[in-house]
Amino acid sequence: MIGIGVDIGGTFVKLYVMNDHGEIFRKEKLETNAAAGEKGFVAQIGDFINHIKAEFADQRVAVAVGAPGDVDHEKGILRYTPNLKFTRVKDWALAEQLEKYTSIRPYIANDATLAAWGVYEADLKRKGTNVLIVTLGTGIGGGLIINKELYQGSHGTAGEIGHMKIADIKTGPLCGCGAHGCLEAFVGTIGIKRRALQSAVDYPDSLLAKLLKQTSDFKVELVAQAAAQGCPQALQIWKDTGYYLGIGIANLALILDLDTVVLTGGVSGAAPYFRPALEQVLNAQQIKTPFTKLTLCISKNPDIGGVGAAMYAIYRTQQDARK
Repeated sequence: MIGIGVDIGGTFVKLYVMNDHGEIFRKEKLETNAAAGEKGFVAQIGDFINHIKAEFADQRVAVAVGAPGDVDHEKGILRYTPNLKFTRVKDWALAEQLEKYTSIRPYIANDATLAAWGVYEADLKRKGTNVLIVTLGTGIGGGLIINKELYQGSHGTAGEIGHMKIADIKTGPLCGCGAHGCLEAFVGTIGIKRRALQSAVDYPDSLLAKLLKQTSDFKVELVAQAAAQGCPQALQIWKDTGYYLGIGIANLALILDLDTVVLTGGVSGAAPYFRPALEQVLNAQQIKTPFTKLTLCISKNPDIGGVGAAMYAIYRTQQDARK
């Protein structure tokens, strides 16, 4: 069986072709053509799928699409996405349109959810029963494996951990979603940037401030670079990041009794600087049982979104065939 994984981003679409042994045959990275609208976008992906169908005509081809935003995974509808600049971004029947174009009914899910399945399959080799995957980037996404199955909730929105409130909903920092006090507002790239810029004002002679002055394009790598050189201000920013992330993970561990937490995404590369503070929060919990055997891992697979989508397409098709 062949699985095609489609990882949709606001700038690029990444496509992966795999077999049921986990081997990657092909990777493509296409620029998201927003000007072409929905039809052009569907044609762009559909042409790739049809090409793979023809190439592997002797095998069954399954497709899964990871989309950013609010997804109805049962109906294959992208209810809302702020990152795809099409003429209409609400209630997009993506599965139906792709099926008409390719004759294959794709599985549609939130991109972080399918990345979670990729971590579970490719990184963990399905070891772990109740797993939380946290994607750390501009936004904070999450995916859940509960009792060894991908958990998407009643409406397909399970895993929106970035919008868990860890501060006052009136006075906490403003999140990109429009609410105050979200976890994402503290540990997403925007939150880290906010603290870094404030630090540069408070400590203008610091190494971090000097690095920030050299560019108008903020990157979290600059904070990691300064921390690697021992800058106290940068180290404090990462310490704070770990502290806030620890609060979020501790809350979820207490609720779900997890056995494994995996961090992935661009910000996770700075784990050496924020992990000690994160673990300190977990170790300080008064109710100890959920944390005694909790394993914390870092995924370094940059392709995990598309890989997870391809693997999930194969898995779901095989599961459905057994019913």
